[in-house]
Amino acid sequence: MVWSTGKLLQNGRYTLQAVIGQGRFGITYLAETRDKNRLVIKTPNDEALNRADFERLQRVFVKEAFKLAKCKHPHIVQAYEPFQEEGVWCIPMEYIDGVTLVRLKQKVLPEAEALPYIQQIGEALREVHRNGFLHGDVRPANIMVRAGRAEAVLIDFGFAREFDHDLTVTRTKELATGFAPIELYSRQAERGPYTDVYSLAATLYILLTGEKPTSAADRGAYNAQLIAPKKHNLLISDAVNKAILRGLKLKGEDRPQSVEEWLVNLGVKAEQSPITVDPSSKPLVPGRQWDWHLFWAAVAAIGALLAVVPSFLGAMNNRHHSPQAFPSPSTPNAPELLRNHR
Repeated sequence: MVWSTGKLLQNGRYTLQAVIGQGRFGITYLAETRDKNRLVIKTPNDEALNRADFERLQRVFVKEAFKLAKCKHPHIVQAYEPFQEEGVWCIPMEYIDGVTLVRLKQKVLPEAEALPYIQQIGEALREVHRNGFLHGDVRPANIMVRAGRAEAVLIDFGFAREFDHDLTVTRTKELATGFAPIELYSRQAERGPYTDVYSLAATLYILLTGEKPTSAADRGAYNAQLIAPKKHNLLISDAVNKAILRGLKLKGEDRPQSVEEWLVNLGVKAEQSPITVDPSSKPLVPGRQWDWHLFWAAVAAIGALLAVVPSFLGAMNNRHHSPQAFPSPSTPNAPELLRNHR
């Protein structure tokens, strides 16, 4: 159900201006408030609405808002109070005036320009990891650069998952892009901060070379070789070349185990403490603060709807992990990797 331009949401609080993006299960609109402030509103798309497990997807969708709300950082897109419209959950988010790294006019950046972006997103990921989450989809298309400022912002947390989440579905077509590590191709493989390190290293690789690194799937299953970034661009320093290659190690245990460690390898100093945004400086909805009681009531209501789904209950009964427990890395062998593709 794609809403038309001009549609009013929440009794006229928001007016839809245009569709600005679509993902596998979500659609993103540009909207305005009554005060003419721009924001982005994300909802499930038609594919999600037509699925038999739509209510489960709705629950995951609302959890995305909660994850974003916990991760307050100047380099992470800010989420506002979620609401329902015509039975569909909507997440209003900060509107970022700018372009993604994919749409930069200059396709190959010098180190002096690329490294600050990577440092900023690295700091954002530190905050994500500090909250026990994994972004899982770090790539240039999910990094915005604010107009007129060399300031990068991490967006699109639709793929974010807790470190201990037992992934039951893999997304082979989405992952086979060169930015995903091998553990994201398997249902059984463990994940950790080193998973996002791989994707951040791959992002720096393409920023400095204009080329995507060889995909982890091809490297794991077919022994394809990873070309050193310096072979594409001789201006890349030896230290940065080495750091990128270490961040792109096939096995998670061979990579830096934290973003901080990788930034040190890169020669970029990480902040010593998480950068946070003062929640009092900008209300989640103009004139309002997030009503957590309503939020949790909404999550509980969606959970109640799922109580009649046996498969969901069976899956939930088998999950007893702590979200703050970071597992040790492991990587499936090539035959197992191919069997686990979907």
